[in-house]
Amino acid sequence: MSAKGGAQGGEDRVPRLAPGCDPTVLSLSPAEGYLLSRIDGMTSCKTLQQIGGLPVEEVDRYIDGWVKQGVILFDDDPASPAHHGPGAVPGADSFSSQIDPSLDLTVAIQRKVLEFETGLDRPYHEILGVAVDADVKAIKKAYFALSKQFHPDRYFRRNLGPFAERLERCFKKILEAYELLSDPATRAEVQRELAASEAPAKAGAAPSSLAARKRLSRLGRQLKVFEGRKRKAKTFFESGMSAFRAERWLEAAGSVRLAIAFDPGNQAYKEAFSDVQRKAHEERAKVLIKQGDGALEMRNYREAAGLLEEALQFRPFDAELNIRAARLQWQAVGDLRKAKEFAAAACEIDPTNAAHRRTLGQIFKAAGLKSNARRELEAALKLDPKDAEASVELKSL
Repeated sequence: MSAKGGAQGGEDRVPRLAPGCDPTVLSLSPAEGYLLSRIDGMTSCKTLQQIGGLPVEEVDRYIDGWVKQGVILFDDDPASPAHHGPGAVPGADSFSSQIDPSLDLTVAIQRKVLEFETGLDRPYHEILGVAVDADVKAIKKAYFALSKQFHPDRYFRRNLGPFAERLERCFKKILEAYELLSDPATRAEVQRELAASEAPAKAGAAPSSLAARKRLSRLGRQLKVFEGRKRKAKTFFESGMSAFRAERWLEAAGSVRLAIAFDPGNQAYKEAFSDVQRKAHEERAKVLIKQGDGALEMRNYREAAGLLEEALQFRPFDAELNIRAARLQWQAVGDLRKAKEFAAAACEIDPTNAAHRRTLGQIFKAAGLKSNARRELEAALKLDPKDAEASVELKSL
C-alpha cells in the first residue's frame, strides 16, 4: 500500500467522481468501465476490490491513476474540492458536529447524506439532478443511481444511529420526485406548479392603478382555480387511501400521486405516498417475478431474464433475487457480464452468504478469470467449509 491519496491509503475510504468529470469521454477498457461505474460516492475501496472482477492490485492501480488524473477523489482528502477551492460544498464544515465515526457508515457517506438532506425542498428535477425537460429514460436512470446510494435497504442490519431516519427522508423524497416526474399526467401538474411559483420573480416594475386592478382580478380567478385543485386533490387522496385499505396498491399509488400533483404543498399526502408507493413497487415486483417464472416454464430464458432484471429495479437490494438473475444470465442466457454484475451485487448486499460467493466464483471461472474465481471460491469455503460444490470448483482450477 503506497499511494497515500488513492485506494491504497485505506481500504475503507470511499471514492467518488470529481465534480465536472464526464466518464463517457474517457478511453476505458470494459473492465475499467465497469469498475468506474461502481464508484458512486458510497462504495468503499474494499468493496470495489471484491466486486470489480479484477485482481486487487489492478483495482488499486486504476483507482490511484484516476485520483492522479483528477477523475475521482476522496472526500476525506484535505486537498479535495469537498474541503476547499472550486466546487467546495458551502457550509460542509457545519456537518462536523453531526458526524459519528462509530456508526456503520463511513464519514464520507454520512457527509453525503447530510448534504443531500439540506436540499430536500428543491424542485423535483433538481432533487434527481436532471434537466427540467429531461425525458423518462433520463429520469429513470437518475432515480436508480440515487436509489443505489440512499435506499435504506442498502444499509440493512447496520448501526446507522440518526442516519436511519435521514436516509428514510432522503429516499422518500427521491421516490416522490421520480414517481411524479415519470408519469406524464402528474409531471404536467408539477411543471404548472413550478411555473406558477416562479412567476412572481418575473413580475417586473410596480404596476399602475389599472394594472393593479387587473392583477387583483386575475389573482381572484387564480385563487378559485387553486381551491378547485385542492378539492380535486382531496378527492384523489381519499380514493387512494380507500384503495390502499383494500390492498389495491397500484390503484392507490396512482390516486395519491395525482393528489400530490394537484396539491404539492400538502405534507400529509407526501407522507402517505412513500408507504403506498413501496407497496405498489412490491406488487409490481411480484407480478414480474411470476411472469418470469412462467417464461422459465416455457423455456423462454431471455424473456425470463429480462423480467427478473426489471423486477430488480423495484427490489434492488434483494440478494436472493440478484443471485437468481445472476444464475439465469450465466447458465441459460450466457451473458457473463450481467451475471457477474448481479452476483457481485448479491455479495455486496449479503457478504457472509457462502452460496453467493460460490456463484460469483463460478461465473468468474466461466469467464476465464481464474484468480478472481479462486478468491471467491476460497471466500465461500471460509464462510462454509462444508460447501462441497465450492470445493470441487476450486480443485478444478
